Amino acid sequence: MRRDPLAVSFALIATLGLIAVAPPAKGQIAWTRFQDPAEQAFTLQVPRGWKVVGGLYRFGVLDPRPMTDMTSPDGKTNIRLGDANVPPFTPLTPTLMSLGWREGRRYSPNGVAQEVVANYRPGWVFADIYGQARFGPLCRNLRLKEMKKVPPIHENPQARTTAGEALYACDSADGPKVAYVFAETQYTPMQSTGVWLVTSLASFIAPQAQAGEALKILLHSASTLTISDQWMAMQLRLEGAAADTAFTQFKQNMAHEQAHFEQQSAQSQSMVDSMSRALRGVDLTVDPVDGKQREVLSAAPGVRHWLTPTEQTVNSPIQCPGCRPLNPVR
Repeated sequence: MRRDPLAVSFALIATLGLIAVAPPAKGQIAWTRFQDPAEQAFTLQVPRGWKVVGGLYRFGVLDPRPMTDMTSPDGKTNIRLGDANVPPFTPLTPTLMSLGWREGRRYSPNGVAQEVVANYRPGWVFADIYGQARFGPLCRNLRLKEMKKVPPIHENPQARTTAGEALYACDSADGPKVAYVFAETQYTPMQSTGVWLVTSLASFIAPQAQAGEALKILLHSASTLTISDQWMAMQLRLEGAAADTAFTQFKQNMAHEQAHFEQQSAQSQSMVDSMSRALRGVDLTVDPVDGKQREVLSAAPGVRHWLTPTEQTVNSPIQCPGCRPLNPVR
């Protein structure tokens, strides 16, 4: 199977390209610059005094995988952008099945990439699969508190792109923690088969009291990540892409990333509040009559929140007598 070099390039840009212009996270955090030590492909800001490992891990001409892993001085918080252990994937086609292939088997077409055979997983599904694998060994008990679809960052008319988040409560040896994963996956069809990649991946695990700070650090570090123009031009040449067209699209993709993560950084406190409600099992609602916001017990799919004439809240799939609906705050 010949992989489309432009598809590979933009999947890589997506993984590397958590780019935005945003103010630093609040608090007494000092920042220092980290540069990919392998190929000088990217730089970003990381908290000073934290243990930082990572860089670009190359598994083939079309298989460079970026990762930056940050651990707090006390060892209790870990933040990761990308993951070198996550390969490209090729779906299990009827042809591969007839040859005895099964999901989980390694596949290296023409030696240009080290893929794994696996059927496509939407972003929210992959977020949970990854979260269970990454955080399970760190927790005595890992409980999924929320898994949801979110809008993808990278729209591509030639590919299927989906994104999602997973949030966990973790009972660890260090006490209760919060764990979080954002993942975007993109499937690009190619003749009778295709390839799919995890085009964006970010995660953290932190003590409950530090979860908000961990999220803000993740967003700030991501917002300062910059890809080297020289490295990207070299990668495009390796892949045989049409340099001028590909580089123009590369710049356009970076601008799109900038707008997305600028908005995310501005909404970081709102994201922290949403995580807190998910962990506590409550939803935020607004009364359409008086505009008052209330936290109410989370409802199952298809069940609505209602306010009774005595100002009590109930969850029901049908309207209770005299009740008025409470609308969810998005």
